[in-house]
Amino acid sequence: MTRQFLNITQLSANKARIEIDGTIGGFDWDTWKRKNTGAGIRKQLKEIDNLKVDEIEVLITSLGGYVDEALQIHDALKSHPAKVTTIVQGFCASAATVIACAGDRRIISPNALYLIHKCMSDVWDANENDLEAELDDQRTINGTIFNIYKGVLKKDEADLRALFEANDGDGKWITAEDALAFGFATEIQEFENENKKTASGMARFLNRARVLFPVVNNIPNYNQNPTDMKKFLMSFAMLGALLCMKEDAEYDEKEGLKLTPSQLQAVEDVLKAYDDLKTKASKTESDLQGAKDALATAEKSVADKDALIATLTAERDSYKAKYENAPANVPGVNGKDVNPEPVDVTDNQVYAELEKFL
Repeated sequence: MTRQFLNITQLSANKARIEIDGTIGGFDWDTWKRKNTGAGIRKQLKEIDNLKVDEIEVLITSLGGYVDEALQIHDALKSHPAKVTTIVQGFCASAATVIACAGDRRIISPNALYLIHKCMSDVWDANENDLEAELDDQRTINGTIFNIYKGVLKKDEADLRALFEANDGDGKWITAEDALAFGFATEIQEFENENKKTASGMARFLNRARVLFPVVNNIPNYNQNPTDMKKFLMSFAMLGALLCMKEDAEYDEKEGLKLTPSQLQAVEDVLKAYDDLKTKASKTESDLQGAKDALATAEKSVADKDALIATLTAERDSYKAKYENAPANVPGVNGKDVNPEPVDVTDNQVYAELEKFL
């Protein structure tokens, strides 16, 4: 049975996986052929083109191999129109790390180990000129490899140089967390069920949110200020939408989110929708405030009228009491002034008089 290297698996309608396992460009004694080669990857990519997928996962487990083959594989993946996600599991060393850097999204297992170092070669029967030529070649190759690492670097170049030249150029193994800090990986692989909502998952989500948007550190208390909490939840919902783009967007500590024009347009559409909601909410709040002001004016008018009614009613009662308690006949002064008959003032008459003032 012929062994197959660079295996292709169609994971879904729009996603395929290539597996790179073993030596890059190494010789397979079972098939008498070289495996994991540049020619092989180009052939597989042509087969993937027939699948019409827009995302390719490249699963890598390798201790390295030939630099020229690694560079060919790196460039073939880098130039392919599909989105490339590299996934490192187990050991990833030497030439294999060059391939891993080709991913738009670079995932590393929490148990994986990563090693970069200067290139090496065998020199046989070499004279002085041969050795000098070999030295120049290695410096050129090292420069090319170093530039690939710089393309994903998050730390300072001096840190990368120190790692590249560690142990006299033989390098040293680093953990998944270290690889993430350097930028060799964009995230550490999670093995839990993605559909399972856990407290730890929410904690990771919040921690990522706090890095991208420090304002999340000040979460309002709903009981104390429900209005602020609702505004926060709206912003948090938009934040969640952005964070869910992590498969399409890479976050860089120095440059922030790296988005394509289409992704930027998507974010602008979200922001516009958010602004529209804020405008509608502001108009609603303005209308509500106008209604409250009108109600306050009406209540004041009613209160003023109630006060006037109370004053006029008191005056009416006072006049009425005077009329009711007046003597029946009062002799006139000098035969001219005579006390008039008592006047019976009804409530309707008083109210009629009050309406003139209201």
